[in-house]
Parts: sequence; structure tokens; C-alpha cells
Amino acid sequence: MKSIALIALNTFRETIRNKILYNILLFAGIIIVLSTSFGEWSVFARVQVMQDFGLATMSVSGLLLAVFIGVAMLGKEVTSKTVYMMAAKPVMRGSIIIGKYAGLCITLCLNFLLMSLFFFGALLFIGSTVNLKLVAAVLLTMVEMGVIVSVALLFSTITNPTLSAIFTIGFYIAGHFNDLVGIETLEGSKRLLKPVLQVLYYLLPNLEHFNIRTPVVYDLPLTGDYILFAVLYGLLYITLFMSISCALFARKDL
Repeated sequence: MKSIALIALNTFRETIRNKILYNILLFAGIIIVLSTSFGEWSVFARVQVMQDFGLATMSVSGLLLAVFIGVAMLGKEVTSKTVYMMAAKPVMRGSIIIGKYAGLCITLCLNFLLMSLFFFGALLFIGSTVNLKLVAAVLLTMVEMGVIVSVALLFSTITNPTLSAIFTIGFYIAGHFNDLVGIETLEGSKRLLKPVLQVLYYLLPNLEHFNIRTPVVYDLPLTGDYILFAVLYGLLYITLFMSISCALFARKDL
């Protein structure tokens, strides 16, 4: 545990010094603040537009953080051979992956905290309130990004940073279109394509489980059981992807 904590702390320090991190945060903050005026251009209520746009901005910003920081972290250390120093010490290779993931998640949580302050502050500025549904939406977005970071590390253990970034973005897009794959599986008439779609539907996580923008924006019913299910669903996939990453990295020829 001590080695994992030290690796996590070192990873956190490295990511905090990354200039891309602050550029993404600045971009997200500016977009959230500017979105306070978007409601005047829409047929929807100003608060609804602000909530929808703000949550979408946080999701995209989280993806950018996972891609530009999470993907580059392990790949950069393998390329520069700094990971060899850790691997040469009496530290299990799985501990390196878990420590990297923990450090990236700490950075991600800190960034989401800052973005949430911008987001909630902007909502209060236009006269809205911050309710539990909104907090739950931010929480589920963080869980979703935890899944994305675990996938980014998985790809980083098997390929170079460029391909890892492409695969991670593709995973994010495919996960959000998984519902459409399920519909095509049930209703599609193409017999040859149906088995492939079924495999994709059950293999890929459905990231739409973490998207509760519609219940938040339109004030639809949302139970605590659903929130708990979504969190456990995300933790299950995080555990799965991290286990595969640790197994692959343990066998990697360094």
C-alpha cells in the first residue's frame, strides 16, 4: 500500500505541473461562464440550457483530461524508460498501474471540484438553485471519467500514446452509442451483422447509464437506487479494466 500511495502522489504532482491541465480547465471555465447567456438564444428556459450545457462541458473536459494526461502518462514513462527504475525496485508491477490510476483519479476529482464550483456558481448567478439531482449528475460524470481513465491506462499498456488516445476517444463514443447498438440488435434485419452487434452491446459498457442530464434538465423522477446502480456499474468496469491492465503490464517486456 505504501508503494501505491507514493506512486499516486508522484503521479499527482506530475499531472499538476502539466500545462495542458490548466488549458483544459480554463477552457471549461470560460465555456461554463459564457453559457449563462445561451438561454437567451434558445426556446428553452435559461436554467435548462445552462444545466444541460454545463454538464456536457464537464463530460467533454473530463474526456480531454483522460486522453491528454492519462494516456500520455504511462506511455511517456515507457518511452523515456523512467518506468524501468520503478520496475527494477521491489515493487509489484500491478502496484505501478494502480498507483498511476489513483494519482490520475485524484487529479480528476480536483479538476471536477473546480469545474463544479464554476458551474454551480454560474447557476446561482442566474438565479437558479443547486439540487441533489445536479450533484448526482456531477458524481456520475466523475464515475464515468474514472472508467475512461482505466480504459486509457489499459490501452497505454498495449500500444503507443497516439493510438491509445484514438482508441480511448473511440471507446467513449461507442459507449454512448451502445443503446443504439442494442436497438439495432433487437430490431435489425441484417442476420450477419446481428451477432457482431450483440457482442459489442454486451462487451462495451453503456456510458449512457452515467448520463442523467435529461432527468436533471426536465426535472424528471430519479431514484437513489438508480444512482447506486450506476456507481456500482462503473466500479465494476473500473475493476475489470484495471485487472486486465495489471495483468498485461506484468507480462510486458521492459
